[in-house]
Amino acid sequence: TGHTDSVNRVCVTADGKHVVSGSNDGTVRVWLLKSGECARTLNGQFDNMICVCVTVYGTHVMSGSRDNNVRIWSIDTGECVRTLIGHTGPLYGLCLTDDCKFAVSVSKDKTLRVWSLDSGNCVHILSGHTDDIHSVCVTAD
Repeated sequence: TGHTDSVNRVCVTADGKHVVSGSNDGTVRVWLLKSGECARTLNGQFDNMICVCVTVYGTHVMSGSRDNNVRIWSIDTGECVRTLIGHTGPLYGLCLTDDCKFAVSVSKDKTLRVWSLDSGNCVHILSGHTDDIHSVCVTAD
């Protein structure tokens, strides 16, 4: 079975085996690309999933929602392994560095936050924007 509400973001794992989708039904689903079957449903964010991204190794999914938090999920177990707390508005975008050491999140709170994935701490808050930030991309350099 699929999502029961609108899908906001979709991404594909680097190995091409899975598609990850985040929906207004409050779930993230991990799909098998080859068969189209839903392999796992990630529950626990309790609000619209606005953004998702996958680690380059395909082991973890990050999700952001209107609850203002970033969650990191194990694709294998479906468990939330870490919650990144700090934004004061809904999350609109997520991105990971190529080495998967840092994540960047953007929000309606007009900030970009850089997170250490080793510690789970916010290491930088980039502020000064005058309106919502809707997307983010990190370059390899």
